Amino acid sequence: MHGKRWLLTGSLLASSIIGYTAAYREWHRKDLARLIAGSEVISTNHGPIEYRKIGSGPAVLLAHGTPGGYDMGLAFTQLLSDPHYTYLAISRPGYLRTPLETGLTPEEQADAYAALLDTLGIQRATIVGISGGGPSAIQFSLRHPERCSSLIMVSGVAQHYSEQEVWQTLPLFKRLTKQLYNKLVAFDPFIYTILPLAGLQPAGAAATDLVRTATLYSQRRRGYENDMRQFRQITRYPLKNISVPTLVVHGTSDDEVLFENAEALASEVPHVRLLAIPGGSHMAFYTHASIVMPAIKNFLQRTS
Repeated sequence: MHGKRWLLTGSLLASSIIGYTAAYREWHRKDLARLIAGSEVISTNHGPIEYRKIGSGPAVLLAHGTPGGYDMGLAFTQLLSDPHYTYLAISRPGYLRTPLETGLTPEEQADAYAALLDTLGIQRATIVGISGGGPSAIQFSLRHPERCSSLIMVSGVAQHYSEQEVWQTLPLFKRLTKQLYNKLVAFDPFIYTILPLAGLQPAGAAATDLVRTATLYSQRRRGYENDMRQFRQITRYPLKNISVPTLVVHGTSDDEVLFENAEALASEVPHVRLLAIPGGSHMAFYTHASIVMPAIKNFLQRTS
């Protein structure tokens, strides 16, 4: 009897694993197809760039975080929900279908953004630097001020950054949790398993889209690894030379990109407004969207 029970349990377990594996592979195939269908790759004089253009009106270029892709920019526009702009959601070099060779450094990536505007016939754009998109957004405002209407930094890296150094500032348990989380989000079966839960969160569609920006890590790995190398090499940006209107949005309890990045911007950039979210995490733009998004809309209306 016991042998039959174990045999039945084993058969059910094997069937479940086979079913899960088949479903996961089908999801993986469809997710890759979805990403390819949702964007296009355009040739510029700085190299190929993957992007998605939506809307009409003044241009807003979205430099996504680390990791990410053009899909993160699209998820951000869904939260912003303002149809009065032309949104350019790009994949930074090394992410999805933008080759790493299009721009290794934040400076080169900023030049690639200007080249994209040239190719699309767009004279000026507001640039939004989300998290790891911060350095290239800053460089765009510094290197191409005549093309930059304004700068918006959202939980953005603005100075030397090292994940390991940030982790060392955390209590041991939180540090271990962060390290485990980093490994899990690079493991597609984990994202596939938790994805249905994202839809249960507030603004479920946007939450689902944000979680999806961590899928297909193999298509984002080169960009992530390059970002980590580049951010470690940042010494000190001449923030006082940023001449465009600047909005800085940052949670005071951000333990991924520390709030001191926002403080540096607020203390040095001449025409800056700081929106500090008390107790806000790295995802304050989502968790406090009812505060953040109206502030961004007002800023865009005044500056674009």
